[in-house]
Amino acid sequence: MIRALNLGMLALTIMICFGLYRVTHAAQEREGDLKRVEAQITEQQRAIDVLKAEWTHLSQPGKVQAMATRYLNLQPMKATQIAYLNEIPMRPEGAATMDDIAAIPFSKQGGEPVYDESAPVPQAKPARLGR
Repeated sequence: MIRALNLGMLALTIMICFGLYRVTHAAQEREGDLKRVEAQITEQQRAIDVLKAEWTHLSQPGKVQAMATRYLNLQPMKATQIAYLNEIPMRPEGAATMDDIAAIPFSKQGGEPVYDESAPVPQAKPARLGR
């Protein structure tokens, strides 16, 4: 009986040692993964810092003004370019009216849409969405 107990304890000790080895090995692998991810994060952070510095350099007002002058050929606005509301021409005769818009085949006076062969008919909503 003592031999069976000793044999059982030995088997249990071996199983515990094997399990501990597996857990330790898995933890070391996860630690390696964590170090790789941290290295990637550090690399990406450096790239972001470089991009921020480049953005700061390129968005300086003097540099933007120089590029706008060189590439856009902009001129300062003149007072004669400002128009008043009464200077805007009215609609020409024969232009579309609200009655013309209401006569469009996809709308009714009541606001309900009209469907014919040219307009797709919407599908009915399902009663349950899988919940």
